[in-house]
Amino acid sequence: MKENFSMNYFCASEAIRDLIFEEWEKFNILLQKGPEILKEYFCKLWNETKIELEYTDDIDIIDLERKVMPSDFNISYTILDNGMKAFNFIFPKTKEKSKQVLCSSVLITEQIPRYFTLEASLDKDEQTIYTITEWKIDFENNNYIHKKLNNLEEFNIGKYLGEINSIVQTKF
Repeated sequence: MKENFSMNYFCASEAIRDLIFEEWEKFNILLQKGPEILKEYFCKLWNETKIELEYTDDIDIIDLERKVMPSDFNISYTILDNGMKAFNFIFPKTKEKSKQVLCSSVLITEQIPRYFTLEASLDKDEQTIYTITEWKIDFENNNYIHKKLNNLEEFNIGKYLGEINSIVQTKF
């Protein structure tokens, strides 16, 4: 079964991830400017990513022609039980069955930020699986590590944040 991808998967798993880990100062300034500026930036990032992917033949992107507006993104802010700040980004959801990131969270830490995603993908029976993952940067080998952590039964932002809250109670 060939896997289909959505634009939000590439925005969250590449463009935003790279911005967080490679251009933290720029991203932090965007966070401080508030949700409306961040929504506009994500819309711009989506369109830039779309242009880059138009010339990629080896990946099946199901919603490459889709147009998004800043209002298609939802931004929220949460303080976790340990006092850590979490900025949460809900991406435009496609109606197509595809691999996509439904939401992501960047956690502000004393060292480097932590970046989590909630991904939706299909199992062999074409049932949706919701998986919480974490992106980390491996400075020694100069690459990213994408680790699957937990599954959720459904897309629910409260349950997703509850799981992240539990995960960050353990040591980094």
